[in-house]
Amino acid sequence: MTLPPEPPRKPTPDELERLLLGASRRYTREQIAEGAGLTVDEVTRYWRALGFPDVGEEQAFTVWDMEALRGVTELVRDEVVDEATAVQMVRALGRMTGRLAEWHVETLAEIIEDNEAAGHGTGSRLTSAYLVAQKLLPEFERLLIYAWRRKLAASVNRLVAIGRIGDAPLLAAPASVGFADLVSFTRLSRGLSVDELGQLVERFEATTNDVIFGTGGRVIKTLGDEVVFTADDPETAALIGCRLVEEIGENADLPDIRVGIATGPVVARLGDVFGTPTNLAARLTALAERNTVLIDDVTAKELADAPAFALRALPPTTVRGLGVVNAFTVTPRREPPAPA
Repeated sequence: MTLPPEPPRKPTPDELERLLLGASRRYTREQIAEGAGLTVDEVTRYWRALGFPDVGEEQAFTVWDMEALRGVTELVRDEVVDEATAVQMVRALGRMTGRLAEWHVETLAEIIEDNEAAGHGTGSRLTSAYLVAQKLLPEFERLLIYAWRRKLAASVNRLVAIGRIGDAPLLAAPASVGFADLVSFTRLSRGLSVDELGQLVERFEATTNDVIFGTGGRVIKTLGDEVVFTADDPETAALIGCRLVEEIGENADLPDIRVGIATGPVVARLGDVFGTPTNLAARLTALAERNTVLIDDVTAKELADAPAFALRALPPTTVRGLGVVNAFTVTPRREPPAPA
């Protein structure tokens, strides 16, 4: 990345923070509470929900903190949402943007290190960070809003489709939940350098995202060597599982993978999914052989007449907390070779 012209003097850490925050810290918790029309306890509740520690009597807040709290207060006052829902929304936003911010900082650090190693840096990591942030911040901010609105539209469309199907609860509709994890990741990671481990995790996450989103599923979360996904129907979920095995398990540069899929009603909260299918999918993943997709009997019944898949029943297995489970392997049905 080509850096913009250097500033006339070396920026300070406070100037870098001010660039990122868009304003200076100048208000205490009490002043923010008074300006937003909230109590100190309410300000603290929202602050913690965003994922920040208590600040005591420090001047830790900016004018944008006050504006954000005023906006939330108006939503509650106008009865668009109640206070509990507002706190929940803020908590979800804090979690998602926190992870995104950590990733952006990691990327920023890589850009700075690469520039310094190539002789294109400023000789000061702080100055380089300031210049890169100055150039990237406006574009990332626009991209964030754009991506959120696109995701919001997709999620609303999915709820609209669910609402057309009888009286199914919008946030507890049936879905297929999948877990996929890399085999022997802990042992493998011990023999890798920090850079090699980071590259492996990035390659795994990029590949699983491409497969899941490209096939019509949704990534719920990734946890290093594991990804959790959902699909609206078992066929899509099974296709995702088979493609993950094909893209990752058959890739000599990546470890083997195993996938578990279960179907049934799940509850969606804070961007996550809860319910028996989620727990069962995790258990099936632990039972699956390497480069195998294991599904429960509900998913198997839905796929029984699907010409694209071949199923094989396994002996019933007792799973702690779930009782006896009937599991099946699912593989793509190969087309017979054309006659010569």
